[in-house]
Amino acid sequence: MNKIDERRHTAEESQNAGRSLDKSRRSFAKAGVIAPVLMTLTSKTALGSVYQCTISGVQSGNVSSHSEDMSACKTGKSPIVWRDNLVTSTAPNYTQWIAAGVCPVRVERKSNGTLSYKKGDLPCITPPVSSVAETMCNAILGVNNFSGGTSTSGLCLTNGSVTYKVPTTFTSIFDPSPSSDPTTFWDLLSLTGLKTNACVAYLNAKAGFIQDVSPDEVIKLYRLCAFNLLFNDGSIAVTNQAGAAELLANLHQ
Repeated sequence: MNKIDERRHTAEESQNAGRSLDKSRRSFAKAGVIAPVLMTLTSKTALGSVYQCTISGVQSGNVSSHSEDMSACKTGKSPIVWRDNLVTSTAPNYTQWIAAGVCPVRVERKSNGTLSYKKGDLPCITPPVSSVAETMCNAILGVNNFSGGTSTSGLCLTNGSVTYKVPTTFTSIFDPSPSSDPTTFWDLLSLTGLKTNACVAYLNAKAGFIQDVSPDEVIKLYRLCAFNLLFNDGSIAVTNQAGAAELLANLHQ
């Protein structure tokens, strides 16, 4: 082969390689498979850039074989921070619960103005006047979209009429057909598992602690895992339940 033929052959190889690359890119863009789909939900700003923090690593099923520390993937606030800092001035506090549209506790105001609140199965608490807890109670009672009403007997204040708001239940947000299950967000934050991961991921997304997954996407990821409901949002279609569960587990510390 002479030099002219060699140059022609090299040019043809380069053109063919370019066409192959373009074809691969087009195929990747059109694919409805899980890997490119969840990549759009989990950029490295949220989950880090090491292999096991990418959706490709999660999708491969090889996460457990990696020796790297999975804590590098974590983002957002932890369940215990959301749970234990409820009436303190540190984040997340009650204002962020309210901003998330989630009522963490039952709050009551007696006709004489006395306030009480109840967290899960813990005893009722009557906060001191001018405390952060009193401010929280008044703020929650002022939120119109939190379920509540008036009653002649309260859970905490058994005498006299009360105005009350009830805590947000898990099913009211996450189940496609909400049930009467009374388990609240606050209850689940002391546990572990898929529901707890979904709760704290939702709170983190609503509060702006994570940027790459929206609250609605958190709900859809949970429903995929729990009910096998296809995550379908326009051009996005997700079917990998294991990958979705892994992603939810990475959306908090």
